[in-house]
Amino acid sequence: MIDHDDDDGLDDVADFDLKDELSHKMRTTGAVIAYRTAVAICKDPKATAAAKASAVNSLFRAGGFFAAQEPGAGAGKELHEMTADELRAASRKAQADLAALQRRAEADAEDPSGLFD
Repeated sequence: MIDHDDDDGLDDVADFDLKDELSHKMRTTGAVIAYRTAVAICKDPKATAAAKASAVNSLFRAGGFFAAQEPGAGAGKELHEMTADELRAASRKAQADLAALQRRAEADAEDPSGLFD
């Protein structure tokens, strides 16, 4: 069940300021909630590998880790702009990165003094 915060301060915002106020709340309060949720998923031993991978992807993307890609792997291109070879290279890199993250998550599960402590 979704917990709706009825005291979000938006009831008193004028209609013409609502978009700006919502954007501000999403970039501040919403970002904190999203971050904490993603970290909780990463730490949850019952979360599926897909859920953890999605959370890790979100954390890395929000942290700017995907901004600088290696040259030759379709850097700076959207998926629909890549050639078949660039897509294959990007897929191989993503699969290797995901496997490394999974190994790290398994190691962290064995040693609780990991990344998010």
